[in-house]
Amino acid sequence: MRQRLYLIALLIFAHVSAGFAHALWIETKGEGILGKEQEVKIFYGEYAEKEFEATDKWYSDVNTFALWLTTPDGTKKQLTYKSADKAFVASFTPDKEGTYVLTVGHSAREIDGTTVYQFNASAVVAVKSSTIGNAKAIPANELYLEPGKDAKGKQGIVKAFYKGQPAAKITITVSTPSGWSKNFHTDENGVANFELQGKGWYALEGFYTTEEKGNHFDKPYESIWRCATLRIDVK
Repeated sequence: MRQRLYLIALLIFAHVSAGFAHALWIETKGEGILGKEQEVKIFYGEYAEKEFEATDKWYSDVNTFALWLTTPDGTKKQLTYKSADKAFVASFTPDKEGTYVLTVGHSAREIDGTTVYQFNASAVVAVKSSTIGNAKAIPANELYLEPGKDAKGKQGIVKAFYKGQPAAKITITVSTPSGWSKNFHTDENGVANFELQGKGWYALEGFYTTEEKGNHFDKPYESIWRCATLRIDVK
């Protein structure tokens, strides 16, 4: 009997892990050009393995997300998008210099057991500016990752925010262009440092689960699993 219960628990764990290891990702160039249309893609799946699901196969109602653009002056506007097989595609045209931030924050309607699954994603676009990050965009997502690097450009820096405040002890998974992957944890100021290992795109995933009770679409829940993603283009 004990072996049978162990096997059932193992199968349940495998189901949950396989079902919710996926994340939402925003892909766009890290540098924009004033007056030139910039393409934006939104994927759902495993970015490090380049495994993405067709848009009509996304979990629950995640494919009904809202995509927001925060401009350098703090103005927010919602962007429209269309399906393109394994991604949704949108675009915007920078009309001023500075940093643009794209964000998605969506809590799936369907609850698995007693857990709500929330997917957050962001992307930063610099237009004639070396400034990275935009504090005005932080409240858009409950869990938000802000990128940075040291003065010598050798060390990657990521700061995690939870509901607008620096988030300590957040697990951050960093995947490098070569395929190397490692977990880090933010300090008491919400900051994690990692070594940059060459040029290319770095994929960052942050995870945070809280125990809290409430009702989501008239269904009771006891915890919320949050994931936040960010891609950093290292030149």
